[in-house]
Amino acid sequence: MNDISIITRDPFEVIKRAVAKAVELVAPTYGPSGNKVIISKVTHGMVVDDGVQIMRDLELSDPNENAVLKVIREAAIKTNDRAGDGTTGSMIMLGAIVDEAAKTTRRDGRKVERELKQGLKEATEQLREQAKPIKTLDELKKVALISFDDKEVSEMIAETWHKVGKDGSVTLDTSPGMKTTAELSEGITFTNGYVHPAMVNNPERMEAAIEKPYILITDYRITEAADIMPLMNLLAGKQHGRLVIIADNVEQQALATLIVNQPHIFNQQTKTQGSFQSVAIAAPWGENRLSRLEDIALLTGGRVFSQTKGDKIQEATIADLGQADRFIARQNSAVIIGAKGKKDAVRKAIADLSAAIVTASSQKEKEAMEKRLAFLTNKVAVIKVGAPTDNEYKALRYKVEDTVNSVKAAFRGGVVCGAGLALARVKTSSRMLNEALQAPHKRLMDNMGADSVSDLKEGEALNVVSGARGKYMDVGVVDAVDVLIAGVESAVSIACLLSTTSGMLVEKPQKMRQQ
Repeated sequence: MNDISIITRDPFEVIKRAVAKAVELVAPTYGPSGNKVIISKVTHGMVVDDGVQIMRDLELSDPNENAVLKVIREAAIKTNDRAGDGTTGSMIMLGAIVDEAAKTTRRDGRKVERELKQGLKEATEQLREQAKPIKTLDELKKVALISFDDKEVSEMIAETWHKVGKDGSVTLDTSPGMKTTAELSEGITFTNGYVHPAMVNNPERMEAAIEKPYILITDYRITEAADIMPLMNLLAGKQHGRLVIIADNVEQQALATLIVNQPHIFNQQTKTQGSFQSVAIAAPWGENRLSRLEDIALLTGGRVFSQTKGDKIQEATIADLGQADRFIARQNSAVIIGAKGKKDAVRKAIADLSAAIVTASSQKEKEAMEKRLAFLTNKVAVIKVGAPTDNEYKALRYKVEDTVNSVKAAFRGGVVCGAGLALARVKTSSRMLNEALQAPHKRLMDNMGADSVSDLKEGEALNVVSGARGKYMDVGVVDAVDVLIAGVESAVSIACLLSTTSGMLVEKPQKMRQQ
């Protein structure tokens, strides 16, 4: 029988210790100090200053504390998945909330939860009111330099985003050399991700990536294995077991068939490894769904199998499929890179749309065509990360990824005063949250060995690297407002969950039971 640790009394001391240990490890990496953490595990090793990667790899020896850590880790990773950054600041705020809760003589979890959630609502509104839109390349460069203090790489990332625009997409890849470079190509971005996590073939980045895939485009809901097996057999016969499916949905037996044939899945029935790589995503929604699918077919060189036309997927041939250089799907997004449609046909469609927009009879019609034109002219950039050693590559890739995500968030949602000052200047009805919002700025200044400046006016900041002080946009001290809000939401979410925890039931690891 397994040994179970049961805590029925207030587990707050365990929670406090677990949070403190996590914050103690990750907090020194906050800001431009350059502090790093060495990660050495059986499967991998690296030197990083990336908060989410540290949280992914952190394990605590005490099983009760480690159970708390797992809760914290999941929320931290979700923050990163949503905003691409902000994990370290979120952890610092969580630690401050727990410290404030520890000062109370009698903790009422529900009262704490209500107070924090009300404070979160007020903080979000105030941060949104402070936000300023990014308008120039120079402003984008300042955002990038805050995230990554390598001037050459950060400027390259800013310039890349400026080229693809707010609605574009920037992905990462491995450079064949030691230099980090950026390439711009035709691409198609989606706001839907893979339909099932078993399709992920890069668990470290939670991505499903396929090189040189064929693409099936349809508005059907695919449920039967018989719907897709003929096409899979055709591709397998051509030694090309790589398929992307864009459909209303893929489920039931059809989904099971795709999963069991994945190269990283071992089939228990046949006792063999799969050999057919596939990813399925839901087709774009909206009023003009079929039109959007036709545009995807145009860009990739395929055809749409449509219910309205009575098309049968079982009769699809390889010639009916679109093609691309690469396809990457994440939980909530996907991108087709290097679509292989006929360039002349795409150019003609763009020209026809541009002319039609000028003569549109209504604003609604004009807006619909403008959205379609933006989709057809969408650009995708690939930043290829290179470094002399594997450890340097891993650390650099995390920094580049954080910077790409920070610039994306700033470009789309706007920026506020950085260095934790925008957070520190927020005042809510929650005393605990107010203290927590002060913590990131205090920690950043402590990491830099600097004293907080008390005479800064609203909208002013001190650049702790250059020593310049003035308006935060002028001195280049900015934070993406979406990242800050995601960080505060995550800290409050975890704090509310932990504050209402009244007991713990934790299984002890086997190796600990034998000691």
